[in-house]
Amino acid sequence: MQTFDTNVIVRLLVGDDPGQTAVAEQAFLKAVNNDGVYLPDVVLAEVAWVLHGYALERSVRHGLLERLVRTRGVVVDDLDAVIEALQRFVQGGDLADHLIWARAAKAAALPVLSFDRSFAAHAGVQLLET
Repeated sequence: MQTFDTNVIVRLLVGDDPGQTAVAEQAFLKAVNNDGVYLPDVVLAEVAWVLHGYALERSVRHGLLERLVRTRGVVVDDLDAVIEALQRFVQGGDLADHLIWARAAKAAALPVLSFDRSFAAHAGVQLLET
């Protein structure tokens, strides 16, 4: 199994550098056709953050990420939790926060405690105040 860094995945999804995109596509196809591609949560969260900088609408970013994690040969730690986080992400907020929430929910470790007021507006997240 092969792990790809955020910048390689971004090239695959955005294609903004023709040379790097071609190399990324070739490496990705080779990996999915052999032992597979492993995408850790941190890569997914970083990709979502970087895509925001490309001024892509949230629904477009969501679609790109959902298609990526559902690609045959792509492995994430817990597809159900990632899909849940993506469903929450399309409605607003940061994918990283939603991944934290999804992992906490799966571990029966809610609520998530946070100083982030916007994250704490979600069910299952409790605001810590100073």
